[in-house]
Amino acid sequence: MDDLTPGPEFDRPVSQGPTRELQLGLGIQAVEETPEAYVSAFAGAATNADLVSIARVPPWEEFFPGGSVSEETHALMRLERDLVRQYGCSLVFAIDPTDGEVQRGRIAGLPDFSHPDEGFLREDVQDALVAYAIYVVTNYEPDYLLVGVEINMLRSRSPAQFQGFLEAYRRVYDTVKSIRPETKVLPTFQLEDLLGRLTQEHPPQWEAIEDFGGRIDALAVSTYPYLSSSLRFVREIPEDYYSQLRTRFSGEILISEAGYASASSEGHSWIGSEDDQEEFLVRLLTDAEANGFSAVLWVTERDPKKGHQGGAAVLNDVGLRASNGVGKLAWAVWQEWADRPLQDVGKEAK
Repeated sequence: MDDLTPGPEFDRPVSQGPTRELQLGLGIQAVEETPEAYVSAFAGAATNADLVSIARVPPWEEFFPGGSVSEETHALMRLERDLVRQYGCSLVFAIDPTDGEVQRGRIAGLPDFSHPDEGFLREDVQDALVAYAIYVVTNYEPDYLLVGVEINMLRSRSPAQFQGFLEAYRRVYDTVKSIRPETKVLPTFQLEDLLGRLTQEHPPQWEAIEDFGGRIDALAVSTYPYLSSSLRFVREIPEDYYSQLRTRFSGEILISEAGYASASSEGHSWIGSEDDQEEFLVRLLTDAEANGFSAVLWVTERDPKKGHQGGAAVLNDVGLRASNGVGKLAWAVWQEWADRPLQDVGKEAK
């Protein structure tokens, strides 16, 4: 296989319908843990979206002071970089340092000698985040670098850790801007938690955005309203649910991660169906376009072949297609939007 074309070739669908300025993105999540499935996920996203999104916990030990980057990390970087170049899609790279299994209240993936409760209070952890960000922006050259995923959850659950993260984030922002000014650097916020509608009910915490001062190039939120403590059905989502973001941020806004379950799950409280998922996707895309958002990224194109366990089980049925590739009702909606020609300043129409 040619090193410059590591993925399968494909023909893009012929553009049709009215033009759009809203970019569509898909997260890269393979249906099973094999290299072939990962490359296939990349190809599927590139075929059906304008943006591809990689989310990764930093390989901390490799980037601690005195550490060395492994050949495994280098090899994965080369593969992903070549796939992005081959398919000509824009890249969103999310550095995801916190543990979603515990509602992001601690750091994920730290080596044994670094206690997770210390986390960002440790200088070597802050240094590692900065070093990893430099590695990513230098080698991947992403269009968007997301540093800290759903970071408002860390803020509310571990305020001291959040302050340590802010110190590291400011260093990351300034350093990345000095290396590659065109890369947009920003954290992401979990919208349901920001609004006090997730597991902890509270008044909206918009001040979390203000903590980043001028070091935020766009406002990015994730949204999973089916996990909300107060929204049982799509029709219950308030009219201003997404438009209110416009009153809180004057610059670029994107939905960095979105999903809605197409099925209910035994032992869990959410209600989901293919009809619900389709209704939500229509609502989300329509609101995003009407409010001038720059992009909507769906968390994954396909469901996993083997369901996730524990906290990650909430994502078992959020794919727009089943694990065997069969499209759900929402998939036809996504394709209709993706087939519309994209108009974007400085870019050719899709």
